[in-house]
Amino acid sequence: MTTTLDKRKQMDAAAQEVVKVILRNSPNCGWIDTGGSSFARIDGLLCTGNPSNRQLAAAIEIKCRNISIVDLFTKYNGELMVDASKVDALKNISVMLCVPSFLVCYLMPSGTVLKTQIANDKGELVCNKRNESTAAPAGMGREVVVKEAAYIKLDGTTIIATEEACKTV
Repeated sequence: MTTTLDKRKQMDAAAQEVVKVILRNSPNCGWIDTGGSSFARIDGLLCTGNPSNRQLAAAIEIKCRNISIVDLFTKYNGELMVDASKVDALKNISVMLCVPSFLVCYLMPSGTVLKTQIANDKGELVCNKRNESTAAPAGMGREVVVKEAAYIKLDGTTIIATEEACKTV
């Protein structure tokens, strides 16, 4: 039987694979991990330049989902659901650091990685989203609660990989 801790480890490993995809698609960029093993508002910062002269380029939040790209469009109307507080955090970090923010989503069953810009470098929302109260788990393996969810349309989303490992957790 797979435990919540096992699933969390699998999701963390999948997120590390996504970092590799991001770097493969971002020449001359480096990654600053902001999550580590604890809760963080974002997963990392993308930076440009050589290690002695880095400049911040983007704030990144990574989500791994057990849905395929086909299901995303047919069952979920082409909308990614994330906690609304994540969108607010991305906007706030963008304005504080003067960098755009992105949601990068690994659709594990189809091996697809999507990149959606959330805010510009002024912290202004650039994605098409709606908020709605919904019943959803408070976190992986946690109780279901009513919380504010952001449903982000995939308009303007870039597919940055289609050949990653297909898996489910």
